[in-house]
Amino acid sequence: VRLDGVLKQGRYDPNRTFNFQQVDCRKNARIDVFQHIGACIVTVNPETTQLVNEVQVSSTESAYSGMRLKVNVQSKVQGLKPQRAERASVLKKKARDYLSSHGIEERLSDA
Repeated sequence: VRLDGVLKQGRYDPNRTFNFQQVDCRKNARIDVFQHIGACIVTVNPETTQLVNEVQVSSTESAYSGMRLKVNVQSKVQGLKPQRAERASVLKKKARDYLSSHGIEERLSDA
């Protein structure tokens, strides 16, 4: 069930209720009903720029047994590691400057 950009999902149960925040005007809710065919797991790693996996879908339906998916995973963020390392070094320098400017190390050693 989707209402105003909020999506709530669950197994079909005729007694199940979905609670949404109060709407301020008339809106339409979208209800989609799907049949679950199968599932598979794909690894997503931000450090890998591109990865193509062919995965087997495990299914309870005999008509879909042996189904395979070719999944192409691409990272849009380039150079994530250097940004993270650079940011960490800047934060460490700020922390050292703070400790030295306020004399915190000396106060702790005197305690």
